[in-house]
Amino acid sequence: MRRVLGIDPGLATTGYGVLEGDGVHARVIAAGALRTRARDSRAARLASLFEALTGLLEEHRPQDMALEQHFVANNVRSAMAIGEARAAAMIAAARARVEVYEYPPATVKESVCGFGSAGKEQVQAMVRMHLGLAELPEPLDVSDALAVALTRLAGYRMDALLAASK
Repeated sequence: MRRVLGIDPGLATTGYGVLEGDGVHARVIAAGALRTRARDSRAARLASLFEALTGLLEEHRPQDMALEQHFVANNVRSAMAIGEARAAAMIAAARARVEVYEYPPATVKESVCGFGSAGKEQVQAMVRMHLGLAELPEPLDVSDALAVALTRLAGYRMDALLAASK
């Protein structure tokens, strides 16, 4: 069994999901959204995000953190804010000595939905099915975080199978 903290980074809203599983079965330990206040300075928002993520890492003690990589071609400001939120998450993980795995959105979608061009709502529905949830995980930031955690668990299973075959 492996415990993974999945993160969908954003400056305004960062989704998170803590899963425990073996790559075939997984259960939700915790999930939610971390929100920062738009009226706060960028530095204060990043510090708040870092502190919240540090708290999640201390509380849930995952072995891995899985981060979604974002590709934002048209909006440089948005790309910068997401990059900074990713950095806050990566630093929190490094300080907690938690390994970080990064996945492009298409890889996450393929892992969870079976094809890399699935829409956010499709990902959300498939996360619900994979985890046997009664309701759709909301907001979409949370379902994306759970999807990236599921992707890491699938990778963990593949790593274990490859190691066993040697």
